[in-house]
Amino acid sequence: MLLLADRFYPSATLFAWLHAHEWGYRLRLKGNLRVDTGVAETTTGDLAKGVREAYFPGVRLFASGVVTHLGIVHDPGHPEPWIMAMDADPTRARVLDYATRWGIEPMFSDFKGRGFGLGDSHLRPADRLERRVLIMALAMYGCVRIGREQACHPPTPLEKKPSTGRSEPLALSQACPQPGFVVHTWLALPDALSAKRPAAAGFSCP
Repeated sequence: MLLLADRFYPSATLFAWLHAHEWGYRLRLKGNLRVDTGVAETTTGDLAKGVREAYFPGVRLFASGVVTHLGIVHDPGHPEPWIMAMDADPTRARVLDYATRWGIEPMFSDFKGRGFGLGDSHLRPADRLERRVLIMALAMYGCVRIGREQACHPPTPLEKKPSTGRSEPLALSQACPQPGFVVHTWLALPDALSAKRPAAAGFSCP
């Protein structure tokens, strides 16, 4: 298991949990964290000043002295360096592992302001949030599956229908005949999201 996390998440508590559960990690760090390299005490930002690449195995972070390894890469054209804490000996390749995190950014955008508007729901009860995330996940799965089907099997010119100027809700079962979770009634989603109890007939699992 490899955890990738942005600068707002690393903490002594998180490091302790990762070490206890033997997870791998690539945690990007802020530039104002205290670090002891074994030679001098400084900050992560000072270590990154004026360098393109630098690697520091076995450093201690925070006042509690959490032991980890640091890798720093500052490629041309990037305004800020990547200061990365990791569980293994630091190398350039391991610092760049963090780039794989961007693969999930479109999903975050789709779930939040540029898609389903999770933040606009203002839901606080955990059970209602769980239901909303479940419905969004199923809807996302359906959208991706439809797009994949259309990309793999584009319609011929004869199969294309002239546009009526209006997009009708499409049941996923019409586009994806394979077994799996299917959202049958797209129009029911807003009601299901705001209801205290989930819609009874919103989904099927053939």
